[in-house]
Order: sequence, then C-alpha cells, then structure tokens
Amino acid sequence: MFRIALSSLRLRKGSFAATFLNVFLGAAILMAFSSLFDTGVADGVSAQDKKTLTTMCYVVNGWGVLIVAFGIAATLNLTVRQRSNEIALLKSAGAVPSQITRMIMVETAVVTLLAAVAALPVGYFAGKAVVNMLVSTKQVTRGIDYHFGVMALGNGLGITFLAAAIAAYVTGRRAATISTREALVSSVSGSAKMTKKRIAFGIVFLLLGIDAGVLVSTVLKDRGYITMSIAGEACIHISIGLALLSPWLLRVASTLVGSLARGFGGTPGYLAQANIRERANRMAGVLMPIILFVGMAAGSLYMQVLQNDAVDAGRLVRSQDDKNVETLNFVIVSTIAVFAAIVLINLAVTATVYRRREFGQQRLVGSTPGQVVRTVGFESAIIVVTGLIAGTIAALASIIPFSIATADKAVPDIGPGIYLIVVAVVIVLTFAANLGATRRTLREHPLDALAAAA
Repeated sequence: MFRIALSSLRLRKGSFAATFLNVFLGAAILMAFSSLFDTGVADGVSAQDKKTLTTMCYVVNGWGVLIVAFGIAATLNLTVRQRSNEIALLKSAGAVPSQITRMIMVETAVVTLLAAVAALPVGYFAGKAVVNMLVSTKQVTRGIDYHFGVMALGNGLGITFLAAAIAAYVTGRRAATISTREALVSSVSGSAKMTKKRIAFGIVFLLLGIDAGVLVSTVLKDRGYITMSIAGEACIHISIGLALLSPWLLRVASTLVGSLARGFGGTPGYLAQANIRERANRMAGVLMPIILFVGMAAGSLYMQVLQNDAVDAGRLVRSQDDKNVETLNFVIVSTIAVFAAIVLINLAVTATVYRRREFGQQRLVGSTPGQVVRTVGFESAIIVVTGLIAGTIAALASIIPFSIATADKAVPDIGPGIYLIVVAVVIVLTFAANLGATRRTLREHPLDALAAAA
C-alpha cells in the first residue's frame, strides 16, 4: 500500500495540492502564534508582557487548532470522496479496509510533512510581524526580543500532524468500511448520507453555542472581556455546528430556492437544483467555509463595534485586558477569515475541476459551454444564499446576546456596512472560484475530458 500511496501522490497532484495548501496555511498560523509563548517566557520579559503574549497564544491557538483541523478534514473528506471509484476497485481487487486506511494515512503524512516544513519560514516571519504589531500598539514593551522556539515547533509541527492524522484516519476509515457497491454508486451520484456521528457532533456544537449565548445575555452581563469572549464562542460553535450539518442545509435549500432557479434559469436552473439535491454531500464542502467565514467575521466584528459604542457611551470602562481582547478579536477574525477564504477557493476549485467528466458528458449530449457555466452559476447562487443565511444565524447568536449584555436591547443601533462587506467578499470569492474553474475546464475538448477523467 505504501507504493500505491506514492503512485497516487504522483498521479493526483492537483487533488493533493489542495490538502497541501490547507496544511501549509494551518501550520504557519499555529507556528506564528505559538512563537508568542516562546517570546513571552524568555528571560527579561516583564510579567505584564508575558501575560499579554501567552494569553494571545492560548486564545488564538485554541480556536486556531479547531478551525485548522476543520479545514484539513473538509479538504481530505472531499478529495477522498472523489476517489470512491478508485477505492471500490481496490476493494474488489482484494484490499482490506485496514490497507485502504493506511494508504490514505501515508498519503496524508507525506503531504503534511512537505507542507509543514515549507511553512516554517512563513510561520517565523508571521510571528515576528505579530510581535512588532503588539509593540507598535504599545501592548508590549518596545525592545522585546522575538523568539521562535520549542512551543512554535511543537505546536506547528506536532498539532498539525496530529490534526491531519486524525482527519486522515476518520476519513479513510469511513471510505474503507463502506461496501464496494456503495462506493461505486457514490462515485457516480455523490449521494452518500451523513453519518450519525456527524449529525451528533453538529447538534452538540449547536447546543454549546446556544448555551454560550444564554450565559452572555443573563449571568455574564457587564463582565468585561469575559462577556465578549463567551459571546465569541457562541458564533464559533454555531458556525461549526451548521457547517457539520451543511449537506442537510443544502438539500433544504435545493427545495426552497431551487424552484426560483428553475423559474429564472430554465434548463440550467433545473440541472443546478438536481445536482445539489443529489450531490449535497460533495457540494457541502464549498458551503462549510462560507458559513464559518460569515459567522465568525460578522459576529466578531459587530461585537467589537458594540464594545466600542458601550465604552464611548460610558457604560463600560476600557481596561488593559479589554484592549488586549480588542486586538485579539481583530487578529483572530483576520486570521480565520483569510484561512476560511483560502479554504473556500481551494475547495471550490478542487470540486469544480473534478467534474470535468460530467461537463464533458453534458457537452456531448448537446449542452453548450454557456449552458454549463450557467448551471454552475445557479449552483453557486444556491450555495451562497444557503451559506449567507446559515452564517448570519451564527453571527446573530453572538451579536444579539452581546447587545443585550452591553446595551440592554436585542437589536443594536449599528448599520449594515460590515455585513455588506462580508457578503460581497463571499459572493466574489465563490463565483470567481467556481466559474473561473469551470471556464478553464471547458477549454478541453469533451472527449479529452472524458479520457483524462477515466
């Protein structure tokens, strides 16, 4: 299986490039913020500077590990699902589930090793840039020496490998244990059902988010940065819960929004609705980062605006901890937003390029390239609308409780500017990635596309 894994890496460079990019970015993020701990515990650092640096390390890495692992798992899940036919053939040739799982884990280990090593210089300079930013905003003392040591390497390499290994094992085990018939059907239709574990985890995260929101609006009022931190957990938990349930959300959306697509789009609209309904599990890979991006970016940014308004109105007094939390919010939001945006582009392009055989078949039966592009456009529209609605719900799970806690009202007096920017970014990224990859794929002759995908 080791030789097969290496051969698969050589022949599927495009699919594994998606995993490489996500692991690379995840490792760089973890290294950068873990280096703050190395800097904070070095000799000659004051107690206040140590507290600021180590707190930022703990908070960012705590949520960073979860989001990075989620992104890696989503990418692996998509790429392994795209290989259902290959896995079915291996099983029919006599491969047992443990061998298939080991093959996927070996492939992931090689990609993770290359990505983590490549991320070392990026993590180093990114961490140094964060320390310089903290110095320039006077949150740590000028002249502090930057250190990139054991914590940075341990977290960046160790946690990245652990997250990738767990994701590879779970994904590989799932792919290896389904029957050959189910794998062949899934490779054609993409209609595999959500597992009970995935549904259970989704519900658990939703309940955790609801619990955090209730706590903020009741017993944690006027607790400064603690109130804001717990409110932030609400949108993160709800975002992850809805992302885990994204295949179900897409099926619901294909029923509700799909009728509009049929009415306005004709045949391309009808095909878009049918594709999403039948391949919700695969297309959910693009929906998940949209939910995470909208929920976390809009939720965190609006909470910071509410916090600033409360300080300006005299309802709150800004402490040093509050200032640190403000910096943390912007750092976390920008980091996670960039990661989620890149994951979104990565998954959208990977999922679209994989459909080259499908596009070739459509053209051979009479569809024009324009009709194929319009079909993908309607699919993208349904995915974007679903992601915006789910992400908005996740953001409101933080905004409403935090508004009650700081202003004693559920609807804050804030304009829609931030939300409109977030929406615009999602629309541009999703349509640019999907339609751009589709147009590039359609440059091939239909017969060449069928031969290449065979």
